[in-house]
Amino acid sequence: MKNKSIYLILSVFMLLSSCEDYLDKSPDMGITDKEVFQNYLSYRGVLDKVYVLTCDPFLSTHGGGRFAFGDEGLCTAKGTCHRDLNDGNFMLTKDNLELGWYTSEAMNSVATNKMPIIAMAMRNLRTVNLCISHIDDLQDATPEQRDQLLGQAYFFRAWNYFEIIRRWGGMFKFDKVFLSDDDMDFPRLSYHESTDWLVSDLELAYQLLPEKWGASEKGRVTKAAALALKSMALLYSASPSMCPELNYNYDLEICKKAAMAAWEAIDYINQTGCNRLMPGKTVEEYSKIFYNKDIMASDEAIFYQTKRNGIRAKSEWNANFIPNSMCASNVHCASPTQNMVDMFEMADGRAIKDAGADYDDQNPYVNRDPRFYYDILYNGVKWGNNKGVPHYFELWEYNTYDNSKSADMMALFSQTYNPRCPYLIRKWWPETANKWENDYNYYMPAIYIRVAQLYLDFAEAANEAYGPETKVPGTDMSAVDAINIIRNRVGAVPVRNEYKANKEIFRERIRNERAVELCFEDHRWYDIRRWRIAKDAVKVIYKAVITRTGKDQFRFEYMEHPDYKRVFEDKHYWYPIPKSQMEMLNNVEQNPGW
Repeated sequence: MKNKSIYLILSVFMLLSSCEDYLDKSPDMGITDKEVFQNYLSYRGVLDKVYVLTCDPFLSTHGGGRFAFGDEGLCTAKGTCHRDLNDGNFMLTKDNLELGWYTSEAMNSVATNKMPIIAMAMRNLRTVNLCISHIDDLQDATPEQRDQLLGQAYFFRAWNYFEIIRRWGGMFKFDKVFLSDDDMDFPRLSYHESTDWLVSDLELAYQLLPEKWGASEKGRVTKAAALALKSMALLYSASPSMCPELNYNYDLEICKKAAMAAWEAIDYINQTGCNRLMPGKTVEEYSKIFYNKDIMASDEAIFYQTKRNGIRAKSEWNANFIPNSMCASNVHCASPTQNMVDMFEMADGRAIKDAGADYDDQNPYVNRDPRFYYDILYNGVKWGNNKGVPHYFELWEYNTYDNSKSADMMALFSQTYNPRCPYLIRKWWPETANKWENDYNYYMPAIYIRVAQLYLDFAEAANEAYGPETKVPGTDMSAVDAINIIRNRVGAVPVRNEYKANKEIFRERIRNERAVELCFEDHRWYDIRRWRIAKDAVKVIYKAVITRTGKDQFRFEYMEHPDYKRVFEDKHYWYPIPKSQMEMLNNVEQNPGW
């Protein structure tokens, strides 16, 4: 009886739900699962669903608000997943796409963009386990095709399990297709044990996956993707929040493994040429990492998702990035916080708050790190062209000079939850994508891991294990070397000597470098939680208020944002496991504080 009750509950939880409509219907059609998996194309069709069921941060349902998690951005959109998250309402949010685990749409295999991420991960785990369990039924595949299918299945079992544990913490293994009479009441594994298991899947995936696919298969996971995810997973496992047994400090032995895993991925990429660190010394070069008119994804993208042949819908650009002064939408979602803007260093490599920094808070946008100009739109910057007339952003809020109004700031204020923050995201917005030029025809994949991240992963792990300037044994690179490679490719100066004094000082610069390089790529929220600094990071969200005082003259004021206070307690470092599940699973321990 208990097993039947658990089955009913967990079917809602997506563990035991079916993954494919045609598999659900196959018995009624006289087709068995075994027959479906005998044929290569139908087998691949089942497995390919996991590519679709992956979070797309640019979809209006999963996106927009994702840029507003933590201290990185603010969101104007009503009802997106950021509001419960930033208000600390993690428990009573079953239909929240980041925090939740169930919606009515989640039971519908067609409504993939309306499914909570954990629900998607659960469905994907069932799909890949179903595929793995039926591999011996496959009859018409070549050995190479068989390996490719298995390699993809093991990769996505690791990825989807990782998606769960970086939210919930260590969980039991999802290594089979659970049936209704199976005992599901397993004790949880530690985060390290969970990581060891998913790493073993990635090692299998690496052996089975190809180095690259043909042009018609571009976007499928590769050997490089398996190595890159292994690096990422081990770095997470070494991080403070995952190490309560070490008083929330880094696990140095796992750091050594993470550094070597990152190096192996970097070395593999450099040796094979399957991916590369793209040029980035101009905004035109740097932007091609993220969007492009000619190719579906850049050579820097290792693991990514594309849809609609890679071309983004006009509505996605408008909903996520563009204020209605420049588009027909009324749902501009995301603006950078002052917190994020302040992370961009000066051109000489100093943090803006450091003694000796040539930073003027009344002229704040000059002599900044090159990526500031690549990633952020600010007051006075040229952006777009209206019938031959250049458009310059007016993002001032008040005017003591004349009676004119700022059309751009008024557009932001017109939103239901306006950010009242004078910045916009440039990183994902082509300049010609606006209502005047109407050029939205760009490929823009959702990138989960790119080459730059491998260097950042290496630097963080190497610094903790060996310090800033010691070369990691078995490699020719130190933590400082890795960061300088990232900085050099955008034309930033090398790390300043005073920041290399010890690993504690350099740790802060590595974290800042990661925040800047990976801004608005869906990393920051998970980083500040794994570093166990989220409580301080989101304690105060700052904004700038700009007043026009004369022709091309402005006054800047900086203050706490009154409308975007964050709630974050120790318990929020891990998401709660649903109470309905906890009532049924006696051996599963709830996360602290919930």
